[in-house]
Amino acid sequence: MRFLLYTEKTPAQALTAINARMQAKESSARASLGGWVEKNGAFALNVSTPVVGRFRRRTVLRGKIERENGVTTVRGDVPSGVDRQGQIVVFIALGLLAVLLLTGGNAVPALAVLPLGAYLYIPMTGDHTNCDLLMGELQRTLKAKEKPPRKSSEARTTGAAKAVSAKPSAPRATTARSNPSPSRSTSTTRKTGSAASSTSVGKAASGQNPMGW
Repeated sequence: MRFLLYTEKTPAQALTAINARMQAKESSARASLGGWVEKNGAFALNVSTPVVGRFRRRTVLRGKIERENGVTTVRGDVPSGVDRQGQIVVFIALGLLAVLLLTGGNAVPALAVLPLGAYLYIPMTGDHTNCDLLMGELQRTLKAKEKPPRKSSEARTTGAAKAVSAKPSAPRATTARSNPSPSRSTSTTRKTGSAASSTSVGKAASGQNPMGW
């Protein structure tokens, strides 16, 4: 089974998390995982679980972590095994094959089909169980999901709106700064006029003819 997952971790953080998970000790709620990681983003996880009696099945998950379009992707494959219904179909097919071989006079091949069914049961059941276990551990370790994370389009839209709304404020600020200059010139003119008026009034009060007569 091939898979594609997305995580918000960087490739380096994801590989570190996988390595830490492999170093974790086994407990009743957490299986022991083996595997390896490489600097180029490739990694592998494996787990071994009992199937029937002393027979165990070891399943290996292989994948690679890459950065694509600002998103960290996890691609890989893992044997998925066969579920209960699929196993029933396989065993029925093997039974029909054995019957056909017996009716055709091929007793030896027919008898060989029975151990073949038992042999196939171990990988079909073991891989089916281990696949779910490995995928669950991988998703929990990387906090990965099957859907890509939402891009921060709303944040970019909000930032653009703020930038647009901030542009008209600049002319108002410039106008506000340039307003004091006319007021200062006006006040200067008023002061000059008032000084001239006071001079004329002073001359009139002193009895001097403004015209020099």
